[in-house]
Amino acid sequence: MTTAARRPQLAEGRHLLTAAYTAGGAALFVYVVRRAGVAEIAAGIERVGWGLAAILGLAGLRFLVRAACWRLCMPPAAPLTPGRAFSAFLAGDAVGSITPFGLLASEPAKVFLTRHDLATRDSVASLATENLVYGASILVMLAAAVGVVLATVPLAPAWRQGIAVALLAALVTAFALSRLLRGTWDERRGPRPRWRARLAEIRLAVLGFSTLHSNRLWRAFALEMVFHVLSTLEVFFTLQWLVPDRPPTLAQAVAFEGLNRLVIVAFKFVPFRIGIDEALSGAVAPVLAVAPAAGVALAVVRKVRNLFWSGIGLAIIAAHPARSR
Repeated sequence: MTTAARRPQLAEGRHLLTAAYTAGGAALFVYVVRRAGVAEIAAGIERVGWGLAAILGLAGLRFLVRAACWRLCMPPAAPLTPGRAFSAFLAGDAVGSITPFGLLASEPAKVFLTRHDLATRDSVASLATENLVYGASILVMLAAAVGVVLATVPLAPAWRQGIAVALLAALVTAFALSRLLRGTWDERRGPRPRWRARLAEIRLAVLGFSTLHSNRLWRAFALEMVFHVLSTLEVFFTLQWLVPDRPPTLAQAVAFEGLNRLVIVAFKFVPFRIGIDEALSGAVAPVLAVAPAAGVALAVVRKVRNLFWSGIGLAIIAAHPARSR
């Protein structure tokens, strides 16, 4: 079968995969919401009220921060403006959220949207660099969350084992990334496959940039940590609005945000992580001395925020000119 003949089948398979993940997540979402209590969740969301505007604003500010990090991972003379970087980042994130392909969908969308401003090589290399810096910041955030939980929460053995598994997975991921950066192809095996040759080009571009502009990478890392601080503040304020009679602690906010980052990384293949986020937030909430309904409501509010900004991102794509130079 030719490549052209296989394309419709591949597209149909992708659509079926997306539909299957979405349907499964939706079923889980309905189950979790019913179990936690529809009325309690609805009451909590109603208490958020106009606070939703602040939540949306913090989310927009985080996108600005990530876009600024991306620009720091470009050569200093790169012509991409902050506004163009922000719109491309927002649109790419939307594509990654509505499909089960995560970075495989979001990053090519950003490359496409900035093709009139950046050479493809520069955009691909800068996005790879930014994602590596972001990944390092996630590891720091997860370590902070684990430290806070272990220091403040008396955990059952099962939870401690789960945390140990999560830490092991994070270490394995970090090791795999370091191996990837060093390169693993033995030249005695002959020429690299095309995809590995392309990956090697990106790796060399990332390493070259980090050597020449290490100060820009440290600034990008600092901004990525600001991103996590803003995310933690969002959780803190949301919990405060959801449960006004029992103000949250900073430790609870850090723990919930650590869980959120872990869910985003592990379940990126589920569109909007529908059902997954609600199930895990509701399950972890009692461990952190928070009502399960409040944990589920926190995830639902997060879902509303994601839908809002994804809608704007998709509108940016729809309005983007498709012409080439």
